[in-house]
Amino acid sequence: MILCLDTVDCRYQNREKSRFCASCGIPVRGALLQGRYEVQSLLTKNRSTVTLQGNDLHQGIPVTIRALLPNEISDKEREDFLQDAELAMMLSKQVYEPGSVRVIDYGEDGSLAFLVKTDRDEEITGKHLSRPRMTVRVEHEFYDYALPTTHAAHDNDGDVLTELRPVISSRANDGDAANAAAEYQNIATPIPAQRNEWLADGDRAYEQGNYEEALAAYEEAIAEGNDTVEVWSGKGATLLQLGHAEEALPAYDYALSLQPDDPDLWNSRASVMHELRRYDEEMHCYDRALAIDPKYVFAWSGRGMTLVEQNHPDEALLAFDRALVLDATQGIVWQAMSDTLYSLQRYDEALIAIDRALELEPGNAMMWDVKGNILRRLKKPAEALALHEYATQLTPENAIAWFDKANDLRDMQRFGEALAHYDRALALDPTMAGTWYNRGNVLAALHMYEDALESYDSALRYDDGLVSAWYNKGSLLHELGRDQEALLAFDQAITLDPHYIAAWNNRGLALFKLGFLEESLVAFDQATSFAPEEPDAWHNKAIVLEKLGRTEEAIACQDWARSLEELAVR
Repeated sequence: MILCLDTVDCRYQNREKSRFCASCGIPVRGALLQGRYEVQSLLTKNRSTVTLQGNDLHQGIPVTIRALLPNEISDKEREDFLQDAELAMMLSKQVYEPGSVRVIDYGEDGSLAFLVKTDRDEEITGKHLSRPRMTVRVEHEFYDYALPTTHAAHDNDGDVLTELRPVISSRANDGDAANAAAEYQNIATPIPAQRNEWLADGDRAYEQGNYEEALAAYEEAIAEGNDTVEVWSGKGATLLQLGHAEEALPAYDYALSLQPDDPDLWNSRASVMHELRRYDEEMHCYDRALAIDPKYVFAWSGRGMTLVEQNHPDEALLAFDRALVLDATQGIVWQAMSDTLYSLQRYDEALIAIDRALELEPGNAMMWDVKGNILRRLKKPAEALALHEYATQLTPENAIAWFDKANDLRDMQRFGEALAHYDRALALDPTMAGTWYNRGNVLAALHMYEDALESYDSALRYDDGLVSAWYNKGSLLHELGRDQEALLAFDQAITLDPHYIAAWNNRGLALFKLGFLEESLVAFDQATSFAPEEPDAWHNKAIVLEKLGRTEEAIACQDWARSLEELAVR
């Protein structure tokens, strides 16, 4: 489920893959407007408009998006808004003062009318692209869910965006000498106007996010005899945006039959294979693109993202490195490299990579959050706290930033403050299982045991596979003398992780306390078999054996436990 960005008045829980809130109509976090502007957070809201923070994925810059609330405005208000936006953009083209705010784009995506502003000094070129553009992935970041829960990025975020471009034909079709000569002389083979109009209509609808309309236009173009790469690649891109990867594949295959030596098309086909989870074929597509153009950056970055997902981090790093050698201005790839290094516990290198990303995107709150997590892993919680504080200032509605700030405070043993920040995160997103879990740990540290148990239960309500939550719940119940309940929790932890040594050990303690000596011995046998170097399990096993009258075995276990303790002291 995806919580609406309006966490005050709306708070509607939308379905996964929703682009707009079904209740109020504003874009959800991670939504792409016209396949280009990625929505990050809600800045302000009034009766009929919202102001959103986002990124222009084509230019690689932060932007502010002002949008009308679809359910609160009339057709006349929409028309006036778009006319004003067009005038503002025309005037903005005449403004070149450093730091000035400029309107760089406007348009409609579905029922949403919006304009886009930036205060960046770089020259912004082009209101719209002449062909539809799309993305290889939808927003991805990489997580670790172990306790203490810290993130290189966070639990519900999807793939790193890498831009993918449906193709403008620039090569002659194989075997067609007449067309090749015409292309060489820059003479275009004429296409009847009606066919061109359908293609233009499809491109326009695609750019505006009206994918059903775009698909209909491309199919009309094909029916009218427009058998070009442009129309087939446009159809493939549209079908992929609509979630019809199986149907997109033959469209791209036909486009490739017309123009087999275009790396863009092979990269597009790779994105289809990714959606179909046919990863070997996806890699083959990247190989074909790179065989045509070894400097094709998007194939290298897309290859790296998939290698990360397939748990091949070292190979992914090589791909990211190649992409960045070719284009060192890709902040999102620097972040992906940092995340991958983080997952390998190469924190010093991860820090260097995220610093490079921040040089390119200093206003990216998520990157500041990532850097904070790296510093916490480097045992610098005070420095991490300052960065997470900055991230919450940039995006005060970002639950993840509040969660990470709370983790810093927890590590500094400022438990009361940590608890308040976990609560702030949960007010923004009550479904964050890791936040409930860490909140339970802090409550236990404050000796608020019943509240801690409730927090663990909330964590397990949203993620019943969170093995540490089952273990901590069982351990706390054991400490409170509620051993029958503790056994149920330990059994759940062991079901999820049969080699969870601490769970076997504490299960043995609970069974011992309940008087089930034989069952307790079985649990300690499991603990010592999985971790023969742990003295506590051997010591506990010795006590049970003594209670069972097996004195010689008990003495042997006790002696072994002492020898392990002495070895540890050395």
